[in-house]
Amino acid sequence: MLSICVAIKNRSRVTVDSHELRLFPNCVRSLVEALPSDLPAELVVTDWASDDWPLGQWLASVASPVPVRVVQATGGFSRGRGLNMAAAAAAADTLLFTDADSLLSRALIETGLQCLAGGKAFFPVLYSFDGPEHQTGWWRHEGYGNCMISRTTFDGAGRWPEYRSWGKEDNVFVARVSAVAEVVREEVPGFFHQWHPEDILWKDRYADRDPAQIEEIKLARQAMREVCEVVPQGKTLILVDEARFGVEEIEGRPARPYLERDGEYAGPPPDDTTAIRELERLREEGADYIVFAWMAFWWLDHYGGLSRHLQSSARRVLTNRRLVVFSLS
Repeated sequence: MLSICVAIKNRSRVTVDSHELRLFPNCVRSLVEALPSDLPAELVVTDWASDDWPLGQWLASVASPVPVRVVQATGGFSRGRGLNMAAAAAAADTLLFTDADSLLSRALIETGLQCLAGGKAFFPVLYSFDGPEHQTGWWRHEGYGNCMISRTTFDGAGRWPEYRSWGKEDNVFVARVSAVAEVVREEVPGFFHQWHPEDILWKDRYADRDPAQIEEIKLARQAMREVCEVVPQGKTLILVDEARFGVEEIEGRPARPYLERDGEYAGPPPDDTTAIRELERLREEGADYIVFAWMAFWWLDHYGGLSRHLQSSARRVLTNRRLVVFSLS
């Protein structure tokens, strides 16, 4: 038997720019079509009182003949908590975790079952549509939110982390699973992600996110628009943001962390000597600008030697309450 587990809050009838997106109904229809006739299965849904199209009005009929089990959740939306609740209510020892906006295929089911038969966990790669017409897109290799896994491996991995905001739980979960089982990762024909806005605040609008975090996201977006006004497209910038923006490029402008170790943010420098040395290394490797965001303004006061070095070897091109930007060329 296979239990398909989903966590949802209002993904059944969504209107975006005059487009009505029936994300979860499309997902359920694809599930019914994808399941082999000889495979017993159930759909287990953790629902946060969805009211865009209440599940009780349509889910059972669209899912038929697949039986449906709905688990009610309260509080802020947490995808990890919802999937854990669905797994706890599921009857099967084979679990398929998927998103409410995915479209499933027979290849997904069959490949996943083959992996589990060999004692492995399956983290499929889906094709993500980039517009409401569902004509073009890309293979979404960066996401690990969909998987087929045995209950033994699921429990051994410590289940899904239960964050109160969108994102990151899939990266943590696949790392946990990799520690206890071999993970198979491959593109699956017919396995799609339906288009919807990628905006983090749109995705996270039902979560329990701190208002200060929301304000920081809005300020970061404004700051990135301002970066684009002074840094030409294609130019590389050093982004001093203490890894708070969470970006590797800004509209075609590659962003290097600072300090950097193996491409990752390595924290503030221990002293001016290190700060200047690493700045010059990045400059030699092609960095054209250095951008200080407001949360790192203290660097310019604390590292006096770095500030003096920039004043003498670079040109300040922008100063406001969100950004200080120097051209390094």
